Amino acid sequence: MPGKSESTNRSSENSVSKIGHELISGLTQLLVLLILKKGPQHGYELVSMLEPIYGRRLSPGTIYPLLQRMKTKEYIQSKTTIVSGRKRKTYVVTRLGRIAMDNAQDSLNCIIVNKAPNLDDDSPGIELLKSLAQFRILLILKLSPLHGYELVEKLDNFFGQKIALGTIYPSLHRLVEKGYIVGKSQWEGDRERKVYELTETGKNATKIALVEVTRIAEDTMFN
Repeated sequence: MPGKSESTNRSSENSVSKIGHELISGLTQLLVLLILKKGPQHGYELVSMLEPIYGRRLSPGTIYPLLQRMKTKEYIQSKTTIVSGRKRKTYVVTRLGRIAMDNAQDSLNCIIVNKAPNLDDDSPGIELLKSLAQFRILLILKLSPLHGYELVEKLDNFFGQKIALGTIYPSLHRLVEKGYIVGKSQWEGDRERKVYELTETGKNATKIALVEVTRIAEDTMFN
C-alpha cells in the first residue's frame, strides 16, 4: 500500500498532466470526424478512443446528444444493425462532414501560426472551433502582455473571426482563476487599465495544448 507522500506525489503528477488539455475539450465534434474518417464506429468505440485524450470517459448524456447534433448538421449518418440479437448503431462521416473536417483543420493550422484563416464565417466546420477562445487568448499573450482592448484587436487581426466581448472577458476571468494568466493594473492619469500576461503555468498549458492542437490539425491524433 503506497504511503501518504507517494499518493500525494501521484495526485500531483496527474494534476500536472492535465494542464492545458481542457483547452481542447470543445473540439469533440472535430475529433469524432477524425475518428470516423478512418472507418465506421459504434458510440461505445468512439467513447473509448476519446477517453485517453480527455483523461475521462464521456458519459452517454454527453456523447449521444453531440452525435445527434452532428447528424442534424449532416456531418455524419447512422445505420442500425443487429449484433447478437441486440441493436447497435454505427456512425459514418458524410461528404459534408469531410468538408467540415478539412476546413476546421485548415483553420487550426492558421491559428497555430497566428494567421487569419482564409474561410468565411459560415463555411462548414468553422463553428467547430468556436470553443477555442481561451486557447487563442493564450497564443496572443504568449507574444506579449496586452490590455483587454488590445487583446480584442489582436484576436480580430490574427484569426480573422471576431470573438464576442461576452466571450472574451469571461474567458479571461476563467484563465485568471486557473492561474494561466494574471491581470496587473496600470494607471493612466485617473484611469485604470488591466494588462494581462501569461504565468509559468499558463506557458506550460499553452505549450501542451499547442502540441495537441497540432496533432489534430495534422491528423496524427489517432495514428
